[in-house]
Amino acid sequence: MKELREIVSLVLAKRAEAKIKVRQPLALLTLQISSSKFPKELLELIKEEVNVKKITFGKILKLDTKITAELKEEGMTRELIRQVQGMRKKSGLKPKNRIIIQYSTQGKLKKTIEKYQNYILEETEANNISFKEKIRFKKEEKLHLDGEELWIAIQRA
Repeated sequence: MKELREIVSLVLAKRAEAKIKVRQPLALLTLQISSSKFPKELLELIKEEVNVKKITFGKILKLDTKITAELKEEGMTRELIRQVQGMRKKSGLKPKNRIIIQYSTQGKLKKTIEKYQNYILEETEANNISFKEKIRFKKEEKLHLDGEELWIAIQRA
């Protein structure tokens, strides 16, 4: 367990050095250990903690910091979920309270939200997410995700 924590700390330090937030998934981590050293469950735990899709084994610890378009979309989706959860908290809503989400944006961000709609609904405990022109909501915010403007609003369902 101690070695596992050390690995996670080293990888998180590499992410920080590369200025890549943990919410941004990465494709590959190469560990400088024998593949038989950790059971599969512990390797899954490392993947979750450092947010990588795959772990391989080699002579050096290496984190692939290349962010593909798909990884970028997933990172933007996770950031959106984080923002919605923050809005939920600021509004005094409890996790058990179902919400509806409305948003207004364009371009790649709109396509990303549409693509990951089911994941967003699941993670935010929302009944519905829909694209709307701006209307007045109890809790709304104007955000910028990956250089694109996003208006998002939530209310209790």
